[in-house]
Amino acid sequence: MNITILMDNHTEIDVYHLGEPAVSYWLEADGRTFLFDAAYSDAFLKNARDMDIDLTIADAILLSHGHNDHTGGLTPLLELPFAQKPKLVVHPDAILPKRFQGMDIGSPLSQEELAAKTELCLTKSPLWLTDRLVFLGEIPALCAHEPKYAIGETLREGQWQPDYLADDTALAYVSGDGFYLITGCSHAGICNMIAYAKEVTGRQKVKGILGGFHLFERNYRTKQTIDFIEKEQIPLLYPCHCTSFAVRAALHEKCPLGEASVGMRLNWE
Repeated sequence: MNITILMDNHTEIDVYHLGEPAVSYWLEADGRTFLFDAAYSDAFLKNARDMDIDLTIADAILLSHGHNDHTGGLTPLLELPFAQKPKLVVHPDAILPKRFQGMDIGSPLSQEELAAKTELCLTKSPLWLTDRLVFLGEIPALCAHEPKYAIGETLREGQWQPDYLADDTALAYVSGDGFYLITGCSHAGICNMIAYAKEVTGRQKVKGILGGFHLFERNYRTKQTIDFIEKEQIPLLYPCHCTSFAVRAALHEKCPLGEASVGMRLNWE
């Protein structure tokens, strides 16, 4: 699988792409292509053009969850000249309205608008996209130190309710006796994701991780997460986006990290 980072918080010195606090990855796996997340603005579209990547050939668009730093670019994306309606794979909760402290933080397009513009595929269950790449669907809380917690509210059946982000998910790519994990924000917990990916793929070895860990402080949850990841002995680690420098520094003391940036390409076999 080849991965190109179209958008992340970080850019690389002397590589002149646009950056923003958001996520978008271009994936090429098993003869198929996928866009994972649509960033915050149209900046990832310019980056893709500058990298000679044609997003209109994507076999599917995949969303990690419904926050606007992962869905904000859907409007300009879906204005591109796709030959036919692109397939959009999401957890049903990802396209519900979301708010935080009075601010709209959800998808700019409603379920009705997305259904008109895409072939909408709503799933809470794992969905195999190729023989080796799986959209994990709803992630259960399998690790005691990673209980679910609410961020803002979501509108469900006409009522605003605490949003525990059941929609937050990841991708796993099977490779031999192990798998690689690709996350958006890991609101569901990066350790929960690892544990669930083991169940879904039937593999126990984690060969690499790219994506946000949603950790900002060196607190109990962070310490337990670092201990968990250290025991996994993961050779390729690229925590980015919503992972603070303090957390990455603490993790790097135990597990050597790679640095992710816009334009970086990974080749994971």
